[in-house]
Amino acid sequence: MQHFIETVWVDSERVYAKTKDGLVASYLFADWERLRNATQEQREDFYLSYYGIHWPQIDEDLSFEGMFTASGLCSRTESEDSVCYVEHK
Repeated sequence: MQHFIETVWVDSERVYAKTKDGLVASYLFADWERLRNATQEQREDFYLSYYGIHWPQIDEDLSFEGMFTASGLCSRTESEDSVCYVEHK
């Protein structure tokens, strides 16, 4: 089953992603050196691609599938697109 990302947001400790079918996964910034050491402004400056989240100011990327797999909400796939973002027009 494929899940589509609806929204992504950050707070002072985590980055979150929610799918259109209501699944929510997150990563602690503390688990990623660049994100742990980033300012809140840098953490809030991200954009979404089909596969994940990119923070240009700190050159960090996290995949949606990795986030949802680590949370036990999906299984890793060879194509890494069980969870993806498709831009809303």
